[in-house]
Amino acid sequence: MKRINHIYSKIYDFENLYAAYLEVRKAKRYRHDVMRFTANLEENLIELQNELIYKTYKVGRYNEFFVYDPKKRLIMSLPFRDRVVQWAIYRQINPLFDKRYISTSYGCRVGGGAHRAVKKLKEYIRAQPGTAYVLKMDVSKYFYRINHDVLMATLRNMIKDEDLLWLLETIIRSDHNFGIEVDDWDYTGERLSSVGMPIGNLSSQMFANLYLNAADHFAKEVLRCKYYIRYMDDIVIVDTDKKRLREVLRAMDNFLVNRLALKLNNKTCIRTATQGVDFCGYRVWRTHIRLRKKSAIKMKHRLKYLQKQFAQGRISTAKFKNSLMSYMGMLEHCDSYSLKEGLLSSICLQRGGGSKCVKS
Repeated sequence: MKRINHIYSKIYDFENLYAAYLEVRKAKRYRHDVMRFTANLEENLIELQNELIYKTYKVGRYNEFFVYDPKKRLIMSLPFRDRVVQWAIYRQINPLFDKRYISTSYGCRVGGGAHRAVKKLKEYIRAQPGTAYVLKMDVSKYFYRINHDVLMATLRNMIKDEDLLWLLETIIRSDHNFGIEVDDWDYTGERLSSVGMPIGNLSSQMFANLYLNAADHFAKEVLRCKYYIRYMDDIVIVDTDKKRLREVLRAMDNFLVNRLALKLNNKTCIRTATQGVDFCGYRVWRTHIRLRKKSAIKMKHRLKYLQKQFAQGRISTAKFKNSLMSYMGMLEHCDSYSLKEGLLSSICLQRGGGSKCVKS
């Protein structure tokens, strides 16, 4: 495909910046930083526009915090104005990146998503005439180990626009250090400047999806893996030949290490589909799909916590119902009748001496 060119001016176009602002503002318009930016909206957007035109833009300071979902993850968030810039970039170049992806790459794509990836895995398992074996690959500390030099080389192969390359490199190689060692499970070691993307950034999702695109094409076009799926850094390959999957694993591991400077973690394995395959929060068999046990337990604990928050007057009925409906939506994508009935029957909201129960 032709290299991307003449796109930078579309990014700093005022209408594009305004559309990006609207995207970032969604469901957050009453936050202090959003209201402050909005109070002088035109002036702030023109200031961003000029910084991009004259290449004086610098990435703001990241705010860091940890989440446990379920494992410990380091999250980094940018000031509102920087997120507007990232959305402005995303709106223009992500559709062009998307054209280069294989059809069974499902992460962060319109028409993709975890649910479609899980359904495709079930379809692939059912397509096997005999025993289905599944090679499941998981990259160790993926976001924190993306190599900046490799990523920039990938972008230069795709993009001719030097102004756009300057902006992307400014974001990728910002003053903040994102990288960690593969075996630094507690995030206590020294931060690395030459690797890593901050989890929480829109640009990180876009770059992370692009980074493994080379591995997708290697698997499909060189190794001829017919039944291949990727959701961000989770890769599954289905085949009836276990020996063949071992050869694929060796070739993919070699490609990831030598071409992308990545390492597979100890979750990587080959197993029969009769055991069920953990993928994107679900467990997949030939005949059915269920929510992973850990996900179900987490859901139950979260709903109990929200009921306590409601009882203490800290959340509204509407907010509780929104969370509940989100979970019910997750369960619509798997065989979960008993789990759904159990969750709904256990819910009863109480506040101020009275009660209000949520029924199915």
